[in-house]
Amino acid sequence: MKKAAFALPALLALAACSAEPQPEAEPTPEASPTVSGVRALVASGFEELKLGPKIAGPQGSEVAGTIMFEGRLIAEITSFVACPELESNTELVTQCDPAAQAEGAVYTYAHRITPGEGAKGPILSFRTARRANGFANVIGFDRQQAEAALGEGYNIGVSVDNGALVWRIEAGDGWDAGEEITLFWQGELPPEGPEEVYEVETAEGRAAATGPFPPAEAPESPETE
Repeated sequence: MKKAAFALPALLALAACSAEPQPEAEPTPEASPTVSGVRALVASGFEELKLGPKIAGPQGSEVAGTIMFEGRLIAEITSFVACPELESNTELVTQCDPAAQAEGAVYTYAHRITPGEGAKGPILSFRTARRANGFANVIGFDRQQAEAALGEGYNIGVSVDNGALVWRIEAGDGWDAGEEITLFWQGELPPEGPEEVYEVETAEGRAAATGPFPPAEAPESPETE
């Protein structure tokens, strides 16, 4: 009986402790959700660039083409690739030889795009269809042309989407027929040749465009003995 008498207060004390509210465990911090592979960039102005001579490929120093969607002309595109600005004693050089460029040279890929009458609605975006190898994190457009085409308060967002480059019309009066805008980007690799690796997007869908583009795989550096 004495053991039971001593055990009862202990049980009552234990029950009282169990009845008290326990402090809540702090939640485990979780990483903020992000969009995989998409990175917004700050656009540069094409008019601020200092370009050297253009690279002459199989089609000359400029590659011109038409962009079709279901048999209709939705845009025209003219592209070129320029080497870095030359020194003052090389004014007579009119073409660029990538093989003669120093290591780390940056090439400017420029695309003059003019929407056509066959597009049902304005152009919404322009992009590369695959990763732009050697991209030097410089991308933009001609600001004067953009304002003339899209009006005051326009906005063209630029980004990298899993290695592909994207120019998207985010605000403005719409990129309509006859309104030329020059888009550009810079990379550390010269073009391999004109390829169907660009896309123009309208409300109807995407249409393929051809232009100069770097190789799908970066060339291996020569081994030094």
